[in-house]
Amino acid sequence: TKPKKAIGLDIGTHAVKAVLMSRASGRLRVDQAACALVDRNEMNVDPVRAQVEAVRKALESMPAEQSYVVAALTGNTVVVRYPRLTDVPKEQLRSAIEREAANNMPYDLREVFLDWVVLDEYQEDERSQLKVLLVAAKHEEIENRLQILRNAGVQCGVLSVDSLALADAGEACDFLRVGETVAVINVGLNSSSIHFIKDGVSNFIREV
Repeated sequence: TKPKKAIGLDIGTHAVKAVLMSRASGRLRVDQAACALVDRNEMNVDPVRAQVEAVRKALESMPAEQSYVVAALTGNTVVVRYPRLTDVPKEQLRSAIEREAANNMPYDLREVFLDWVVLDEYQEDERSQLKVLLVAAKHEEIENRLQILRNAGVQCGVLSVDSLALADAGEACDFLRVGETVAVINVGLNSSSIHFIKDGVSNFIREV
């Protein structure tokens, strides 16, 4: 049966945060939250083991086996691009995006998992324009994150990107509106991301 609760996991190098959520009367509800620090000494020796233990601690009082688990990759492990495509028929969209990715990604496409979504469609100089959000993550980065979850006894239902997941949270809380530009800032121990969202649509992401 489909789980009625979801657990969001933020796996960082300083701490692992977990939030247990449910939906009641059409609204999202936070049922429980937890934070477990990552052992710094263990992190220097075996980072996977250190984060596995932190995940276990963060989830020890949550019904992980009965919940839909959502995790994310850190922004510095993925490549995000916003290509614009001109006069591309819908049936040729996938091949056009793959060509664009091959020209703009620093990796061989055989090394990455590629995902994309059309953000906007408009007319400019009587030509059809598509703005696309393109995300690529190397297979090894995905496998590293899934290994941490598997070793902690967790089955992952969705693997997102932290800066995009924060934008999803902002949208769910009605923070993103037409006519406004919002900067969603995620400050981590080793890296930070700034996600600019214009008129409720992802516009630019910078990892620092």
